[in-house]
Amino acid sequence: MEFHKHVEVDASESQSGRYKLIDELNKLSFLMTEGSSLQVIQSLHSVGVSREALTTERRDERKIIAGNMSPFNGYGPSELSREERIEDAKNNLKNFFYHNDINPADVRMLRPERDYSTPLTILNLDETPLSENKSGLLWPDTAGDMMYTFDLKTVMAACPADCPIVFITAETPKGPILVLLHLATLGVAHGYIAQAKEKLDSLGVDWKSARVQVTPGGHGETYRYKKFAQYDPRIKFPESKSLFVDVEETVDENGTTAFNYGVDLAAEAYEKIVEQWGIDTYQIFLDTTDTTSPKSGYSSNSRAFQGHEVDVDNTRDIVLAKRLP
Repeated sequence: MEFHKHVEVDASESQSGRYKLIDELNKLSFLMTEGSSLQVIQSLHSVGVSREALTTERRDERKIIAGNMSPFNGYGPSELSREERIEDAKNNLKNFFYHNDINPADVRMLRPERDYSTPLTILNLDETPLSENKSGLLWPDTAGDMMYTFDLKTVMAACPADCPIVFITAETPKGPILVLLHLATLGVAHGYIAQAKEKLDSLGVDWKSARVQVTPGGHGETYRYKKFAQYDPRIKFPESKSLFVDVEETVDENGTTAFNYGVDLAAEAYEKIVEQWGIDTYQIFLDTTDTTSPKSGYSSNSRAFQGHEVDVDNTRDIVLAKRLP
């Protein structure tokens, strides 16, 4: 695989090798040299000793920092009732916005589509009807995994688990554009990155002016599916086969075939953006933190089912981007 700037990736490299290269490229990116016209902020659920090392008796060695940010689907501390979890999430959001000088009225939340077998739904926030969700924030009446605006006061936000969120700013004939793209595993596998490029081309994006910031996502070592599918994902999604790592076929006592595999989502998103959008590695920065690692402070849907004794509640962080003055 060849990146711009003549940086090459050996296909035999380990997964950690992919991120070592990206970390080196990050040091040479726009964010480290010229800065950014966007401020990207992500909440941190908790800090402390790795969950692998903790037992319930040592629970106090891991501290909740920002807490759960989503009032949906019963996310939040298991010791609270469903109603209490909703209020807890709303209070956490309120505190997060206050301490980061964010006006909640300016925030537009992603409403993920979740059916990734369909073409990418793209929403113009300047024209799409909005309504208030459970958190008290505005989001589109129509679900979609990409949204954009030309209103420089708009703050774009999402509550991801292990999916990278891509924020893009660029010049267009209508002026600067701000874009949010949600990249779930199946979204990447179904070609959402290429579909996003087609839309941005139609909006007249000047790709030389584009600056791309990608939030953390799952890494192949820890973002794993066990006996999840009755097909080899590399065969089902041949154009994204490098997304799936350490694939193993299993057969149970009934003769049913299933596959175990890791999903190297963050690196795959980075590499496909560079390749398919034709941008230089200078124009993109990826936070290479592994959200699924037991050491990570970020929320993780995958980690919530890994059986750690401490901090196993299924929660969500919030990540947002706003234009700087």
